[in-house]
Amino acid sequence: MRILISPICFFVLSACDLKGVDDVETTNDSIFSNKGELGIVDQNGMMLVDSINGQPNEMVYNRKDGLRIEWTKKNTENQIQLNDVVMVNYVARVAAGEEYDSNTELGEPVPLKTNIGMLIKGWEEGMLLMHAGDKGRIMIPAALAYGENGYDDIVPPSADIIVEIEIVSIVQPIVLPEGVKVYTWKTSKTGKKPTKNQLITFDYFAYTMGEGAKMYDNSYSNDAPFSFKFENAGVVEGLHQGMSVIKEGENAFIEIPAELAYGKKGLIDHVPSNASIVYDVRVNSIK
Repeated sequence: MRILISPICFFVLSACDLKGVDDVETTNDSIFSNKGELGIVDQNGMMLVDSINGQPNEMVYNRKDGLRIEWTKKNTENQIQLNDVVMVNYVARVAAGEEYDSNTELGEPVPLKTNIGMLIKGWEEGMLLMHAGDKGRIMIPAALAYGENGYDDIVPPSADIIVEIEIVSIVQPIVLPEGVKVYTWKTSKTGKKPTKNQLITFDYFAYTMGEGAKMYDNSYSNDAPFSFKFENAGVVEGLHQGMSVIKEGENAFIEIPAELAYGKKGLIDHVPSNASIVYDVRVNSIK
């Protein structure tokens, strides 16, 4: 992945230590094993077993390409779907190595949106097999993480990744008449919604959706928030529509269908033809 506390960075989760694992004796009935089918093990060398007394362990998922999920709490309702926004707590580390990222210091869950290139492949695909309320860890082989190059000086080349994760909630969107969806993940009780010609000032990250999804722009690279007059400025129509339901002080993802974004023309070098886009916005002021 990448590391994402402000989405210009992208999260790479790590696994918290499993308390008491060192004291567990491995028997046919134990949920822990010193070895697994994968080469990914935690720093204690412990993994959940794939079967118990000959029956599949429902708290474990294995895929042929090496992706593995181990649950400590598993629900059966409200599975995460493509395009969802989820609030999570996480810790990320290199397998058998040190923690390199988490949201612990923030003291509150952070938002992740699927299908916009925010997450590394293995993290997103693993998370899509989880449900609201789940807790566990996603064990990601290097090929589905940062590959042969690693990530700067943070993740070594060809390193497997372990993400300890809690799915706190799934954000329910407001769906507007022309298909714009607004996922408000930080709300304000006192803020006001904009009216025509008011100046909206906000920070943002902008993403394309679907195959080849990526972040293509953000206000932080310009060292200043962006401003426009509501319902009277040259920004894409979908942004006006999305902002109509967001209050001052709120944060939200605005998912915009292609026809209300850049349409058939796209945006040269940034947004392909007929591509839907997403803004992750933090509304600073409405005046």
